[in-house]
Amino acid sequence: MRAFWMALSGFLVALLVVTRFWPAIETVEVTGHAHLSRSEVMRLANVAPGDPLLWVTRFGVRALAAEPWVLQARVTRLWPDAVAISVVEREPVIRDGERAWAADGTALPRADPARLEGLPTVTGWGTPRIAEALELLGMLAGRGVRVITYGPEGFEVVLANVELFTPSVDALRTQWSAFESQRGSRVAVYPWGVSSAP
Repeated sequence: MRAFWMALSGFLVALLVVTRFWPAIETVEVTGHAHLSRSEVMRLANVAPGDPLLWVTRFGVRALAAEPWVLQARVTRLWPDAVAISVVEREPVIRDGERAWAADGTALPRADPARLEGLPTVTGWGTPRIAEALELLGMLAGRGVRVITYGPEGFEVVLANVELFTPSVDALRTQWSAFESQRGSRVAVYPWGVSSAP
């Protein structure tokens, strides 16, 4: 019995050594990337031509899945010598002076300033309220959100043709129909109602 286990162990070691050299990756196809370069995606996936094809594993590509810009990633081994990497990147939807955020609240480092031009800006003081600002951005989509300013008392939102004050996202949600019916250059939402000024 001992001889059997020794033979099996020897076979597995030999198989492991063989897979280190054959089959080897000859081509890597990368799709879906915009912010990240092809070489960055390959580096994060730990994949390069000449690497062993069978050693491309979920564990090996974990850095790609952990990258903030990557929303989804799929790495596929294609027999006998290719790997296909498909990524879906997060898109920045709001920015401050230093960072950009995706709609799911993920901070996106190293954003290209040219790509951020035209995005709404978030500013504020006190406890950061980015998650709420993103929720407001979603609620007010299509209304030309330009600036969201937060503080302890609530939010000031500059839209394309109106300025909005709301103490919270929930207050705006509760008074949504009243907000939509208001006309004026400044609208204030309160727990008891909505007021506007010309």
